[in-house]
Amino acid sequence: MQRRDFFKGMGVAAGSVAIYQNSFSIPAFASGPAQTIRFGMISDLHHLQFGREEVTRLSGFMDDVVKTNPDFIIQCGDFCRHTRSEGIMEQWNRFKGPKYHVLGNHDMDYCGKEAIMQFWGMPKRYYSFDQGGFHFVIMDRNFLKEDDGRLTHYASSNWGKLPAPKRSFTDQEQLEWLRADLLQARFPVVVFMHQPVYLSDFPLEIGNADEILSIFDEVNFKATQNGSRAGSPAGSPAKVVAVFMGHDHDDRYGQRNGVHYFMVNSATYVYTKDGAYYYKDPLYAFVTLNTSGKMTIEGRSTIYTPAAPEQVVSRFPTRISDHQIKL
Repeated sequence: MQRRDFFKGMGVAAGSVAIYQNSFSIPAFASGPAQTIRFGMISDLHHLQFGREEVTRLSGFMDDVVKTNPDFIIQCGDFCRHTRSEGIMEQWNRFKGPKYHVLGNHDMDYCGKEAIMQFWGMPKRYYSFDQGGFHFVIMDRNFLKEDDGRLTHYASSNWGKLPAPKRSFTDQEQLEWLRADLLQARFPVVVFMHQPVYLSDFPLEIGNADEILSIFDEVNFKATQNGSRAGSPAGSPAKVVAVFMGHDHDDRYGQRNGVHYFMVNSATYVYTKDGAYYYKDPLYAFVTLNTSGKMTIEGRSTIYTPAAPEQVVSRFPTRISDHQIKL
């Protein structure tokens, strides 16, 4: 069974929501006064995926963003098309603070990366920035591995022409940049990507995830060897502490070699072999990071509408997790 036949899609709906808080222990920043940063995060909105408008759904997230005024907001891919999405961008731009994008495979259903990036106002397909005592990294995992071994960009749904093992690759140029960027980071590192490198139910569709994980391992090992915990202004590299991923439309948390991995649930729906099951309200989260060593996730919870079969309800939670973990 191919991944597309199992589940697909995410979005956001307006309405009342429940809030959950999840606390995760992160190694404290090596020195200096504690800093706090808070950002809003949404993934897999899938505007127009099945011909359904998701402007109202996104507005549920943006209402909360405007009300709470986080330091920045980010969407983790599969957001919208480059046409017929003016209402989406009107909602998105209600927030006047920094806004960041991650490329997802469905964002290139009807265009190439250049077109959707221009529509969003996204200068680079992968990049990093420092803010609030943390180093944030955004990755592009949207490459196909052709039969001759070449990596080609996703464009106009060409990801569907090749089987799962040839999807979700990251190009060598970006891998070299990632390694160099992380080795130069002096603050705890938080990474955003669309396709997961860990926790996925689809191990055949994670591309060269092992190369990315190896870079994380190498950087964190060097940081440990140099005496750095989460970051060090004195010169040693900082550690990768958290990775946020979308794509699978699920709600998961796991830890690998000291790094916290989060699969961010879709804002809109889950897709199974029987079709799409939509969430009543939008799912999204607000994340607070403190350099003293704490992460807090405020998630949202909802129900299916119309009601989904019990096997769907029991397998696919309509929430961003309410776990509380101290490590």
